[in-house]
Amino acid sequence: MSKVSITKSRSLDDHVSNQGIHGYVTVQKYTASTGTWETIDQYHPNLLTTEGRDFFHAQVYTNVAAGTRGSNFIAVSTDATAPAAGDTALTAEITTNGLARIQATTINHTDNANVTLIEHEWTASGTHTNVQKVGLFNIIAAGIMTHEGTFTAASLISGDKLKVSYTVNLG
Repeated sequence: MSKVSITKSRSLDDHVSNQGIHGYVTVQKYTASTGTWETIDQYHPNLLTTEGRDFFHAQVYTNVAAGTRGSNFIAVSTDATAPAAGDTALTAEITTNGLARIQATTINHTDNANVTLIEHEWTASGTHTNVQKVGLFNIIAAGIMTHEGTFTAASLISGDKLKVSYTVNLG
């Protein structure tokens, strides 16, 4: 049986706004040597980038042909700078040792609920120090970064797991 500890906790209700597209990130770390999960940060608000906003407008209103994917590829980073609306890439994106960008394994939306859950769990195959930023993208490489957020830094060694749960609301 795994033990769970919480480092930072917030209530989703503490941050839910009825204004605009927004989302929240919950990050958990599994330490293989102790068999325990730790909640690194919970319901941490994130920023919708300018490019992400334009992407949503195009997806919902102006695209006349199929061809682009939803924003459900998750990437993490060691970058400590604050997110900015003009960011178009995830600085210091991790591409090795088990934490590379990937399409989320959980992509759930319930009609009439105004909530989408985009979630993935990585297993580190090497050492990562101060993983502390996350981004959502529309493709596996490059692409449009639609959301960007920071969380409390976590360091991992081979066998540890990192789970990111992105909760997104549309106004």
